[in-house]
Amino acid sequence: MRRTDGFSVMELLVVLATLGILLAITIPNLLVVRRQTDMPRLARQIARDTQLCRQEALVSLRNVGLVFYEIGGKWAYRMVEDGNYNGILRQDFLAGRDRAIGPNVWVEFLSAGTRVGVPPSWEVPDPGGAGVLRSDGYRLGNSNIMSFSKFGHATPCSIYFNDGRERMLVIRINGHTGRIRALEWRRGWRAWKEIKL
Repeated sequence: MRRTDGFSVMELLVVLATLGILLAITIPNLLVVRRQTDMPRLARQIARDTQLCRQEALVSLRNVGLVFYEIGGKWAYRMVEDGNYNGILRQDFLAGRDRAIGPNVWVEFLSAGTRVGVPPSWEVPDPGGAGVLRSDGYRLGNSNIMSFSKFGHATPCSIYFNDGRERMLVIRINGHTGRIRALEWRRGWRAWKEIKL
């Protein structure tokens, strides 16, 4: 019997076909797992960043906040410090008076396909029990900025995110205490459920 080194073309095709089948089975399951962890990951990142804002405000004795904005259909936020002692204002940020002290954080990177707002066709209950939510997705005062004062107080606010399929996330900040909460809701649920941060 003659011995040869290497693999035959047929053996290589069998191995490649087996790998293809395994990938076809595994990849959809990985996408499902990612979708299940996306919203909690986004909630934890925003909670960490708002806590950093509060700490920075207390240390620097200035207002510090997260400015949310949309560029090319993608949502992001950035940590900003009050530069002229009149609070954080979007026009001051755009003019460079309130300066960015952190990088852009892209919501899409943390949670694929996630956007700010409530889809208009969804009947999403208000977490506070006051009917159904509007579709704008903000309750951040006049400026759409989550901000903390030098005393650690916050702008009372809620910002809503949706994955475009079935899930909602809300980040809520209590104005007096600065306490941050994250809640999740899915289509078909009657009430929101708290996400442990």
